[in-house]
Amino acid sequence: MFKKMSLGKGSLTHSGLPAPLVFIIIRTKNEEELIGKTLEALERQTFRDFEIILVDDHSTDKTLEIVKTFCARLRITVVPLRIGEFSHPYSENLGASKGKGDFLCFLPGHSLPSSDSWLADGLSNFSDPQVAGVSGGYTEVPVGYFCRRLGALFFPLWTRVRLTFDPNLSNTGSIIRRDLWRLYPFDERLAECEDYDWACEMLARGYNIIKDPRLNTFHSHLLLGQRRNYLSRWGRWAALLSRIRRFERPRQSYTRLELPSS
Repeated sequence: MFKKMSLGKGSLTHSGLPAPLVFIIIRTKNEEELIGKTLEALERQTFRDFEIILVDDHSTDKTLEIVKTFCARLRITVVPLRIGEFSHPYSENLGASKGKGDFLCFLPGHSLPSSDSWLADGLSNFSDPQVAGVSGGYTEVPVGYFCRRLGALFFPLWTRVRLTFDPNLSNTGSIIRRDLWRLYPFDERLAECEDYDWACEMLARGYNIIKDPRLNTFHSHLLLGQRRNYLSRWGRWAALLSRIRRFERPRQSYTRLELPSS
């Protein structure tokens, strides 16, 4: 059972308290419409041993003002990016480098966990030491932002089945082992699909990647008016995934960051 898991080496935070088991990395850029809903969903989680690292890409709306209203109830550290510094793998690595827990959870500012036990259910997969990472699916239908039960009806069929040894890890809602991320950080030479590359590398090293429907998220670009931009990504993703599948494994990834030693 998950409740038997420990804090590993018992690393300490700057306050002298044991580090939370999980650090949740949230990427934001002008997320005022939905960041409040995402943080409210995290505040309702049955598993509470987590801290949030919010990596903000120079938001110019009320995103950070909304985040501040949660700071009295949630442990949140805001890490700002400089203009032009953003990429998916770099921002995820930057946030992860600030965490000291055993697990890293990745959640964009407009991804909404599908249940109050979302984090606990996802972590339960790690009772198996061979599991490197777990993620769920998502739906583009934005109903779930307003009614989770109704929104769950729009999850695609393939997101309702638990799959093992599945390379389709997605940082729209994922949890990975921090020690394995330190061995292979997200490759900053990739503009996108760094999560898929990470999963492929872990599978090549003999670990398991799981797709768990209990970790599903509501993650829609339609509500944000990004439909055209989102659809244009599919061609790029297909070409990039094909390239990633041809990589020789095991390999080394690249990050410009100096990673923590423990």
